[in-house]
Amino acid sequence: MTPAMLDDLGLVLTVAICGWIALDLLTSTGWRRRALSVAVMALAAGVWATGDLLVVRAESAADALLARRINYLGICALPVAWIACAAQAAQPAWWRRGRRVVLACCLPAVFTYSSLYWPPELRTRWLTDWGVVPHARGPLFWAHVVWAWSLIVLGWVYFMRAALRLRRAHSLRMAGIAIGSLTPLLGNAAYVFGAIASDPTPVLLGFGALVIRLAVVDSGLALYLPLARSEVIEQVEVGIAVADLEGRIVDANRAARRLVGDRTLVGRCLEEAVAQASRRDDLSVEVRTFPLRSAGGVVGTAALFADRTEANHAERRLALAARLEALGFLTAGIAHEVNNPLAFIRANLSQLEKVAHELGAARSHEAPSPETQALLRDASEIVADTQEGVERIAQLVARLRTFARSEPTGAARPVPVELARVAEAAAAMAGVGLPEGSIRTHIEPAPTVRAVEGELVQVALNLLVNAVQASPGTPEIEIWVGCADGGAVLCVRDRGPGLSEDVLPRVFDPFFTTKPPGVGTGLGLSLSYDLARRNGGRLEAANRPGGGAEFTLWLPVPS
Repeated sequence: MTPAMLDDLGLVLTVAICGWIALDLLTSTGWRRRALSVAVMALAAGVWATGDLLVVRAESAADALLARRINYLGICALPVAWIACAAQAAQPAWWRRGRRVVLACCLPAVFTYSSLYWPPELRTRWLTDWGVVPHARGPLFWAHVVWAWSLIVLGWVYFMRAALRLRRAHSLRMAGIAIGSLTPLLGNAAYVFGAIASDPTPVLLGFGALVIRLAVVDSGLALYLPLARSEVIEQVEVGIAVADLEGRIVDANRAARRLVGDRTLVGRCLEEAVAQASRRDDLSVEVRTFPLRSAGGVVGTAALFADRTEANHAERRLALAARLEALGFLTAGIAHEVNNPLAFIRANLSQLEKVAHELGAARSHEAPSPETQALLRDASEIVADTQEGVERIAQLVARLRTFARSEPTGAARPVPVELARVAEAAAAMAGVGLPEGSIRTHIEPAPTVRAVEGELVQVALNLLVNAVQASPGTPEIEIWVGCADGGAVLCVRDRGPGLSEDVLPRVFDPFFTTKPPGVGTGLGLSLSYDLARRNGGRLEAANRPGGGAEFTLWLPVPS
């Protein structure tokens, strides 16, 4: 086989190898799809080799010029693609403006390539005169050589820096990068300076492209990582962010951007993004980080962001339900214990009232003294007042027992409920220990709703307790029942400080409270909001005209 045939075979193999590399990368759907610069680099090498094949087979000056134009298209594009690929791996500071820098690098290549369309006398003078042997090269050719070799050497430095960051098993990788990039460069230098007669660069480019493909692309070094976004990852509800070894995020899916609260995560520090997600007040974000490994060692860090808001809410509701169950059990016990002595007091009062009447009847035939008359009158009034107080205690105990017997959430079934009865029961329980008139009820005609009565009483009681705690001094609380917006409404109003602009949007958030530590848990309004929603209604908060807060429970009227 002659040297010419070997050259042709080498060029054909180069075209085949470069075409395979470019096609494989361009049709990949995973992380390698992002190795566009490597694909362009392979295409440029293939075009260079194709141009050399056509030059050898050109039968006319026009065919030779067309072949040179194809040849120089690869020659001019290859250094730009090489520096772009290397910069993508090394991530230098200027890579944040990578598009502008790459476009700037393209300008000398475009100018050099345009010389192939100049008039022949200018082209032969400034670029190359291919009509003489050895070829006469002009100043533009040498300027292009310096520019192209500078980019290749700079790219080699960037790849070395990126390979060193892998820290493990990098010797073979560095050797592959060195061989793949420097061998074509040395072969081209030997040809340009006349050390060898024929240009081996295209053949060496095919060999170098294969080595670089294995050392740079398949290892993930071209992207610095073996994992990046795909269409599936983009739609996963768990947030995924990938960072390089310097901790800069190079990829993040939609969920990660949402949970962190930043639409432009790429380029940010991963630790800052994790801290920002953890500090969110409106969401509970759980973050787990772990190193990413490839065959060459650790190549970066991945972070998984999980939205735990609903799960935490469910856990808190379960804990609160358990506490309420214990409270109900305790309330039932208290009601039972109070009921027993209450029965004795009631019986003794009845007997005392009977004795007082008999005493008055026995002395009726005698003229009682003024002192005796006053004593009998006071005794009757004391007995009547005491009996009234005992009846009030009995009613309160009955309501507590009813509240304690309420079925757990999810077990009770909706029944027709009068909001007036709900308001009166809640007011009676919340008014214990308060001055008379602290809680005033205003009942207007309202339609019957269908709901779980015990849950509505709990909502109203929570609202009244909050109103009492928010009221300085003697509370001035109003509970109003009526109609609004086609439904029945129970509204609790107070004359406290009201709700500030930053508190109002978060007033129903679990564990959010403006009370001092140890006074409130921040669960009452959250639970009330949930109970209102479960019964088909809604709970809204607003500031009352003239000062104070206003909470409105709206329930639909069954059709």
